[in-house]
Amino acid sequence: MQKIDSIYINGEFVTPHGEERFTLFNPATEDVIGTVRLADEVDAERAIAAAKAAFPYWSKTSKAERLAVLRRMHKAVMAREDALMDAVVMEYGAPKIRGRWMASYPADAIAQAIDALENFEFTEQAGKAQVIMTPVGVAGLITPWNSDAGFICNKLATAMAAGCTAVIKPSEMSAMQTRVITEALHDAGIPAGVFNIITGRGEVVGEVINRHPDIAKISFTGSTAVGKHIVESGAESLKRVTLELGVNRRR
Repeated sequence: MQKIDSIYINGEFVTPHGEERFTLFNPATEDVIGTVRLADEVDAERAIAAAKAAFPYWSKTSKAERLAVLRRMHKAVMAREDALMDAVVMEYGAPKIRGRWMASYPADAIAQAIDALENFEFTEQAGKAQVIMTPVGVAGLITPWNSDAGFICNKLATAMAAGCTAVIKPSEMSAMQTRVITEALHDAGIPAGVFNIITGRGEVVGEVINRHPDIAKISFTGSTAVGKHIVESGAESLKRVTLELGVNRRR
């Protein structure tokens, strides 16, 4: 049984301030397969502060510098595909053929971000005016339990390609695959604070991300009800919001 006791803030695996433990189980067998210690509001504040501190540096990196980091991410995630497949099979009760596809998607998502960045120009001419696209700030990335590793890599790689730093709140139900992906991203040598991963409950950690004035952008995949709440509360600070809705909870 796996015991996950850390979150990732400012380039380090750290013990959460939160003390709640969430039980992980295999839905096919109903066997308990592990526990995860959840982050709380204090952890969310720390993660946001780390991302904010890293933003001035990361936002000024060149396209070439970002591409170099994204390519290291791609290589590191590809190297963990077998471990990720094992986690997916355990957490989802999925057959291995399905688990293999789900384990390969995170690296594919990073590759897509690399391709997009290679072909993207941040400056364009509009008549006599020059339009320069700049990073918006810290992105809050909230991912669902199904294909969590894929959503993490998809949202994070896109945000980093744009020059944003990120605070990621994955589902507590898929903590094992989150751990594998976090270790891979750490091995890629991403500068401290550029990405932070804090597993916790939506009504706790997610709510801090949603309302925090230092979060400039939210990307959320999940239920319609929560999506409506994010739009309403995010409007207070004019957050940019991207929603993919209609997801159901597993239980």
